[in-house]
Amino acid sequence: MKVLVVGTGSIGTRHINNLNTLGHEVYAVDINPEKLVKVSPLVLGRFSTLKQGLKINPDVAFICTFSNSHVVLALECAKAGSHLFIEKPLSTNMLGIKMLLKVVEEKKLVSMVGCNMRFHPAIVYMHSLLNKNLDFKKPLLADLEFGYYLPFAKPDYIKGYQAHRKMGGNLIFDGIHELDYAVWFFGVPRRVFCNKDMRSNLKMNTEDHVEMIIEFESGLVCSVRLDYLQHGYSRRCKIVTEKATAVWDFMEKKIGVITQKQRIWKLVDMDVELYYNKMYVDEVKYFLDSVKTGRKTFNSVWDATVVTKLGIAADRSSQSGKWECVPGGM
Repeated sequence: MKVLVVGTGSIGTRHINNLNTLGHEVYAVDINPEKLVKVSPLVLGRFSTLKQGLKINPDVAFICTFSNSHVVLALECAKAGSHLFIEKPLSTNMLGIKMLLKVVEEKKLVSMVGCNMRFHPAIVYMHSLLNKNLDFKKPLLADLEFGYYLPFAKPDYIKGYQAHRKMGGNLIFDGIHELDYAVWFFGVPRRVFCNKDMRSNLKMNTEDHVEMIIEFESGLVCSVRLDYLQHGYSRRCKIVTEKATAVWDFMEKKIGVITQKQRIWKLVDMDVELYYNKMYVDEVKYFLDSVKTGRKTFNSVWDATVVTKLGIAADRSSQSGKWECVPGGM
């Protein structure tokens, strides 16, 4: 399959490597000539503009640029007839999304927003509990957390988008995985209350800490914490239902499950550190298989629009200091 990767930063380069491993024809677009030089041994062709890249008539376009440019570039690729893989988040605002949905539908394109955590075995296991285990039929509470120390992960973070609002930096959307799998787990969000601020001396004009509470139409209440402050990667998920509780902690490398019937914790091993790149390979394989079969993906642009609206409502709440409704429809 002929694939055009738009944006050759770290995630774009990862996708290029994985697409090569999977045996696809890969081409690259980037406005930065130095980045194009770096990926030149990995691609069959490289272009400095998207217009040039689309002349090869790619079957698929991977949008891997800054978050606030995703929709504009995806729309251009969709109009050219390319199926769409858009890196998370879909967008940081609603501008252009309605038109993108229209073009994708009219041209019968397959679309997917790449949230690799949906392919993490722990998240897959928790999702399976909610859908197949009767003890998890009625979820009541959830608590999700994600944090890491930004300078450890990205020593040059001052130059990156996370530190600059004009480049699309916004911790709510950088940490969109938690909102994404919350919607995947619990359905339609109804309203959200959010606080975000700067608590450290990191040199950025965005924020380093987010706390929110989400109410879902099912009645479930979910708390979410995101930060750039913890001096070590942290990711946790706790789900409390009427009859059971499940807890996953990345650092503990296990999922614990306890029920009213079985009052002793059952532990499931989740030592999957070597699995990291496999998540990205699996999501690409899933998407390209969907393109071949014409099957709608489980995180299409329509699904991701719901998550985008939740993120926007949370951002709005952080400014208003009030609960904000998550609008439905378009």
